[in-house]
Amino acid sequence: MIRSILLAATLLLSGPLPALAHPGHDDEPAGVASALPRAETHSDLFEIVAVLQPGGVLTIYLDRWADNAPVDGAVTLTIGGQEVAAERQGIGLFVVRSPLLAQPGPRDVVFTVSAGAEMDLLTARLDVPEAAVAAGAAASALAFLRNTATQLALGALLLVVGVLLGRGSVRRPLPPMVEEEVTQEQPPTAAPVKPASAELPARRVAALGLGLALLAAPAWADPGHGSAPGSTSTFEAPRRLEDGAIFMPKGSQRLLTIRTQVTASGDASASIRMVGTLVPDPNASGRVQSSQPGRLEPTERGFPILGQRVERGQVLAFVLPTYSAAERGGLVQNAAELDAQITILDARVRRLVALRGSVSEREISEAQAELAGTRQRRAAIQPALSGREPLVAPVSGVVSVVRGAVGQLVDSQVSVFDIVDPSRLWVEALAFERQGLDRVAGATATLADGRTVELTFMGRGLTVRQQAVPVNFRVENPPPDAPIGASVMVTLRTAQQVQGIVLPADAVVRSAEGPPVVFEHATAERFVPRQVRVQPLDGTRVVVTAGLESGRRVVVQGAGLIAQVR
Repeated sequence: MIRSILLAATLLLSGPLPALAHPGHDDEPAGVASALPRAETHSDLFEIVAVLQPGGVLTIYLDRWADNAPVDGAVTLTIGGQEVAAERQGIGLFVVRSPLLAQPGPRDVVFTVSAGAEMDLLTARLDVPEAAVAAGAAASALAFLRNTATQLALGALLLVVGVLLGRGSVRRPLPPMVEEEVTQEQPPTAAPVKPASAELPARRVAALGLGLALLAAPAWADPGHGSAPGSTSTFEAPRRLEDGAIFMPKGSQRLLTIRTQVTASGDASASIRMVGTLVPDPNASGRVQSSQPGRLEPTERGFPILGQRVERGQVLAFVLPTYSAAERGGLVQNAAELDAQITILDARVRRLVALRGSVSEREISEAQAELAGTRQRRAAIQPALSGREPLVAPVSGVVSVVRGAVGQLVDSQVSVFDIVDPSRLWVEALAFERQGLDRVAGATATLADGRTVELTFMGRGLTVRQQAVPVNFRVENPPPDAPIGASVMVTLRTAQQVQGIVLPADAVVRSAEGPPVVFEHATAERFVPRQVRVQPLDGTRVVVTAGLESGRRVVVQGAGLIAQVR
């Protein structure tokens, strides 16, 4: 009986402590835990959020009201007539410790903010509930239990208790006389069969209890809070509220770099969007082709490589003409006939010159002209017999395509090299909306990596292609690594004006239902989705024509991250 009681006491001491919970941990997921006590206030310059952490520590976030950017300044609090300077923890992050914050009840707080030449006074009301005080006491107790020295002391104490219990429960043999008397007095009876578990040595029971104690140590360390000892912050996760709004604590806003912009209504140019292709300027690009079939031969420097700079008139390769046996036989026959005619005409010219005065000058000139023409004909067919045709660069630029190899057979229909000037590029697009092409105010192109370039409208075609009108633009200051042949999104601005609010394109995201939305920064930590109707303005901006009013704070950076909060 005594052994059972001791074993139960050991297991009770070594088991996990289920009662070490505090408000915010009672069977409630961390993602939907209630927010900590907080106070919000703002002016035209600054916005302050004060969060009361367990233990009576007030964490203060200081941001710009217009763009939600942290402010590097100083904050002083006035609580109950006492002025307390906030301790700076980082840019726009402060901590205040005061005994008044540990007492339950409402507190009127005055914040004095100074940032450079700017200064402002903001007032707020902070309610310190009873739960916050209890949470502070529980947090202090849990901080004590989380201490490494405390856990080592508890482990040593349990070890000593286990050893004492093990030694006290060891069965000791009786003296011989007592054993004999017991044997004589008691008749022999069948010994009761004990379960195998009853034979377990008591020392193993004590060791088992000690092991359970060590496993239960993490339960004293406040599950769900991996904060270092002495930390005063409690994590609050962003979450979507029942009305569809997003609650995002200031700490998460700093982590995601959420920025806002105050909306203002105005006039903007209506735009048309179309898909285009980046192509080289036809006046600054060229193709190198052979005028006759032949076999490619490199120059002394070899074939040009991709990206190599070449100049106009530079020899890039040679083409050795190739003929059939019949064609080569015809060329050789013509060459032999011309050589014979040259020999005959040369002798005639020498004879007539020797008889100058006896023959007319006209006859001598005709003979000399006939000889010169025959020699030119012979020189013209000489390259076909043994010469090579040089392939010359038609323009200066960069080699973008190489389709040749040593010994490759080419004909006049194949382009061996393509040369482009990367500083002179065009965009070819197809416009399905023709009414806006008459009054073009400007255009931009968005590359695949998000970069935008300015375009100049060059002209439109009259022949319809794919039920659309072809349009050409010149790229102004194209990037050196612009991918020729890649698809781009062209935004054409027209002279037609539209009333609305101009926002960055990143401010508009798709909702789960499909329509585009923007997130209004309603309060310091509350973001409300607003369905809007937008039109593209250029590659980086849109104009909101409905669904949003002027003077609202709208998220312009990080809207896609807020939309993912569930």
